[in-house]
Amino acid sequence: SQAEAGVKYLLFGVMATGFMLFGMSYIFGLTGSTHLTVISDKLNLTYAQPAAVVAIVLILAGFFYKLALFPFHFWVPDVYEGAANETTAFIAAVPKLAAVALLIRLVTLITAETEVIINILILCALLSMFYGNLSALVQKDAKRLLGFSGISHAGFVLVGLLTLDSTGYATAIYYIIGYVFMNLACFLVICRVSEKGRNVAIEDFTGLHKRAPLAAITLTIGLFALAGIPPFVGFAGKFLLLVGAFKQGHLLLVILAAFNTAIAIYYYLSI
Repeated sequence: SQAEAGVKYLLFGVMATGFMLFGMSYIFGLTGSTHLTVISDKLNLTYAQPAAVVAIVLILAGFFYKLALFPFHFWVPDVYEGAANETTAFIAAVPKLAAVALLIRLVTLITAETEVIINILILCALLSMFYGNLSALVQKDAKRLLGFSGISHAGFVLVGLLTLDSTGYATAIYYIIGYVFMNLACFLVICRVSEKGRNVAIEDFTGLHKRAPLAAITLTIGLFALAGIPPFVGFAGKFLLLVGAFKQGHLLLVILAAFNTAIAIYYYLSI
């Protein structure tokens, strides 16, 4: 129900914000400042301390919630399904763009020496991809499917941030902008097909090419791009992200991410 979706979104949001503020209090205790430049200089000297690692992980948790990254992804399918179609389209797109921009600003504080944090980010990226894609395989509701696919795409964005260089950050921004537009294209069709604002099942798209050819083409382009099929934006984004991670030596991550792309192609094209 809509009330349940609203409560779940609020409660998870409050919890994630609490984690983030708790982490910020640790950072302030370690560095004595709230200015990012001062924090960056002082954290380089204190990264070995467990408190610094805990602080950064807690702050990242707040952004993970907005981006729907594992383990702060639980709210996504239920909120997507419970909210109105137009509202879901907004929360599936706009906050993620802002979350990636802020996450990049935060990740720039991390140096390559902090292997613990990088390993945590790799684990979160992989778990997001696998959980999102495997869960999407069995979905019957279009919005739930896009919700689970959003969790897996968040994992891909994190692959760009793991490189800890400007090219990786730029690729992550490029990828999330492409994702936002393609997601909005899919939701546009959902809003068009939906009768009286009801949720749309995947089987409701049957025969769409006869009823509304333009909507069918729009949905096809959106799904092809999300699946990462050339020449659409998703292919270029995923390719650049994986190349960047490969150059940084994350070979296992690249192999598992490519495997996840194959899983995603199945459920996108099954529509």
